[in-house]
Amino acid sequence: MTAEEHRKMLEASLEDTTWESLVDISKIRINKELPLAERKRQYIKKTGNPYMVCVDGIKVKVRFTEGGISFDDAFENLLFSV
Repeated sequence: MTAEEHRKMLEASLEDTTWESLVDISKIRINKELPLAERKRQYIKKTGNPYMVCVDGIKVKVRFTEGGISFDDAFENLLFSV
């Protein structure tokens, strides 16, 4: 993923995102036996935009606060739950 692609994902608007473009992450399954880097690749491939998803019929935009948990830590926590 390029820096420009990453920036576009981060800046995507929840209001302008269609239901059809969102993936329900409650239905995603990733093999927890795989190395973390491969799980990350699979999650991004399956969601398209890891910052804009659907969870049980609810649109969700993932954001992080400065000084809070890092993206990597939050992403790893997410991968352990799917």
